[in-house]
Parts: sequence; C-alpha cells; structure tokens
Amino acid sequence: MPIAPPNYSTLTAMITPALFMTATGSLIISTSNRMSRIVDRIRQLNEQGDSLSRGKSDLDFPAERLEHIAAQLDRLVRRSDRIRQALTLLYLALALFVGTSLTTAIHVLIGSDVLAMPTALAIAGVTLLLLASVQLTREAHAALGGNQLEIDFYKALRRRRTGGG
Repeated sequence: MPIAPPNYSTLTAMITPALFMTATGSLIISTSNRMSRIVDRIRQLNEQGDSLSRGKSDLDFPAERLEHIAAQLDRLVRRSDRIRQALTLLYLALALFVGTSLTTAIHVLIGSDVLAMPTALAIAGVTLLLLASVQLTREAHAALGGNQLEIDFYKALRRRRTGGG
C-alpha cells in the first residue's frame, strides 16, 4: 500500500531533526573523548606534582616544574569548564532535536496546529549547537596554547641544562 502524501511529507520533515541528532551525537562522543583526555592529564599532573612535592622524583628543577604544573592545572580547569559547557549545550540541543521530531509526529497524529512548536524547537537546537561549537573552538585553541607552553617549558629546561641561561 503506497504511503499517503501527508504521511510522506511528515516523514520527510522528521528526517531533518534526525540528521541533526546524528551530528550532535557525533559531537557528544568526540567532546566526551576530549573531556576524558583532560581528566587523564589532570590526574597525571597531580601525581607528578605530588611526587615532586615529596622529593620522590629524580627530575631536575623541581621548583620550576611544580610552578609549571600549577599553571598547567589552572589551564586544564578552564578547558574542562569549556568542555562541560559544550557538553551541556550539546545534550540540550539533542533533546530539542528529539522534541522537534516528536512534535512533528504529534502534529500529524492528533491534527492539532502545533506546527510552530517543531520549528521553534529546531531553531533553539541549532542555536545551542552553534554555541557548543563556539565553546569547542575556544577549548581547541586553549589546548593548542597549552601545547605551546609545554614546548616552551621544555626548551627553557634544555637551555638551563646546557648552560644557555
């Protein structure tokens, strides 16, 4: 039995939020992975700082290393805040896209005029997706900035070891 045109248009209308749900789900997975890397790095730095503080490390320049670890931890806290905000926005966007799909289906099932609701939910979801993307971009820049600080710190230690100042 062929699908009636109104039902077909409803299914078509429900595909767009499904695509947004898929894209948002992918961003949630990658953002969660980024968060895990930040958590792992914080734990690693805490252990290294603890060892240095108790004199249980054979690394040179312990005072400078402890100062560097404290600075890194501060940066990682800011990065984790951005990731937390981005994840919150992504989960809310996902909920809005699900709501878009549901309200579209409800519109067809009960025939009520709630057509503005799916559109409003979709616009809100896309807006949250945009805001999450901004946060993720800021976090990526912070991550690259942290990498540069690591490189600079390593070069400074190397210069000190070779007597270069």
